[in-house]
Amino acid sequence: MLGLFNETLPLRAEELTASHVMPDSTIAFVAIEQPTAVIATLFDHPLITRIQNTEGYEKATSTDDYRNFLTGIKFFETQIGSPWRPAIEALTAKGVYAGFDKTTEGAVLLVRGKDEATMENFRVKILELTRLNGGESAKPKNYRDLVTYRVGDGGAVVLRDWLVVSNKGELGKVVLDRLLDTNAASSADAIAGTLSANTAFGTASKDRDANSDVWAFVDVETIRDAGVAAKALEGKAENPLVELLFGGIQSMLRQTPYATASLVLSPSQVSAKISTPSQADWIPAERNYYFGTNFSGVAPTIPAIPETMLTIGAYRDISQMWLHGSDLFDERVNDELAKAESGLSTIFAGRDFAEDILGSLDPQIAAIVTRQSFADVKPTPALKLPAFALLMKLRDPETMRPELRRTFQSAVGFFNIVGAQNGQPQLEMDMRKETGFDLVTSRYLAEKKDQDSDTASIHFNFSPSVSFAGDQFVLASTETLATQLAQATIAKSDATVNTSMVLNATVAKDVLTDNREQLISQNMLEEGNTRDEAAAAIALFLELVQCFKGAELSLDAQGDSLELNMTLDIDE
Repeated sequence: MLGLFNETLPLRAEELTASHVMPDSTIAFVAIEQPTAVIATLFDHPLITRIQNTEGYEKATSTDDYRNFLTGIKFFETQIGSPWRPAIEALTAKGVYAGFDKTTEGAVLLVRGKDEATMENFRVKILELTRLNGGESAKPKNYRDLVTYRVGDGGAVVLRDWLVVSNKGELGKVVLDRLLDTNAASSADAIAGTLSANTAFGTASKDRDANSDVWAFVDVETIRDAGVAAKALEGKAENPLVELLFGGIQSMLRQTPYATASLVLSPSQVSAKISTPSQADWIPAERNYYFGTNFSGVAPTIPAIPETMLTIGAYRDISQMWLHGSDLFDERVNDELAKAESGLSTIFAGRDFAEDILGSLDPQIAAIVTRQSFADVKPTPALKLPAFALLMKLRDPETMRPELRRTFQSAVGFFNIVGAQNGQPQLEMDMRKETGFDLVTSRYLAEKKDQDSDTASIHFNFSPSVSFAGDQFVLASTETLATQLAQATIAKSDATVNTSMVLNATVAKDVLTDNREQLISQNMLEEGNTRDEAAAAIALFLELVQCFKGAELSLDAQGDSLELNMTLDIDE
């Protein structure tokens, strides 16, 4: 427990928590308060039995490294006088904590056992034995009548039901003094100068999820003031994609006092959250493209398409990012953007690319990846890739539709010219109007020898197409996906997240299974395995993928906090 106490009463030894004994200069803190529950979740999960029954697991446990590992486990069990799991559960019964101290530049590990007898047994059976095997150089020292065992520049000490391990002797002494000097006049005096008295830590602790199995705190302000990661926080981006993904987060980290992280484990899901305080005025004008004014920018709703493997939705005003390039990017990137803008403006008939073209797109942008069906499709490519598309909304559809249609046609013509020079198949174009949407498609023409092939070139995964439906614009790798998205009904978004990503692991496994033979061949070439060995390796990989249902990630910038949420759904 992080601990609540009466400030007017003495702080008793049993009331001490890890944050009561770590110094207030601790800039990073991790707490696992119920290790036994974590161990049970991990080692009693049904997936463990499933994995142990695979051929790959049998091979992995037949290696010399694994046998050496088992020898070490057996030695531990012999010395401690108990099987490893109940021994570890007893040693960590009341929590495992770690911290990094700025003043000493040292790390400390605190392990609180079931009781004093358990920890004394660990000291005698493990620490003392290790010392004896280390010879004269491992001779223990005394500190305030405590036997300290040398660990690098620090040491390990057992005190009551605590094990204290630090790589810096000075830091270890600070922690031990706090553990020994518990008879203070009041609890308030006892925790003065400790992490518990740190204002940022106290504020962060109040918002802690009570269900978290692992919880961490980082003093971002102190780290920032010390100049750590100064270039990453203050420097200009060297890559537009990095800026697009993380630019807003970088601005937040320039101002936020602290960050917290939590992890929750269950048989069906692993969820993690990273959170920082946030304020709208922390975001400079050049980065309003990322969150929108007063965090108003939200990700779009993405239509439900059969066999969807991955969706990504985000609010990003790319036009404003481009226009503020001089503030966001270094000189090299700005030179490249200037060259690109010149060429793109030519393609778009002299219109300004940043303002007229990008400015015509709504900041709500989405991408979708789906599994392709090649049933009754000839030629069939040997490597079967998923289809993918970008979904955008046009601010001025009547003006931009003809412009984008013409540009797409020009692009197809350009690819045909380049492809002809390199002996590649040519794209055939088509345009048609359907009820409620327009479609411009292209597809690769197959030579006679390829028309019935089941191992055709990778090109035949693609039939680049665009579709227009109302104010929606879709740029897709296949005609089928462009049509599906044009016909889909898009519900009004009621989400508050700025960015979202959803992965369907079941569909991902199906995509991999479609390419099983290709994966086996690649494994044989890269790893030098026989076909049977490669097939077994790929089978294990597919089995592991099947253990998961999917994953989700979201960035939420509403209210007074910025939250990055991640979940991994497990197939029990």
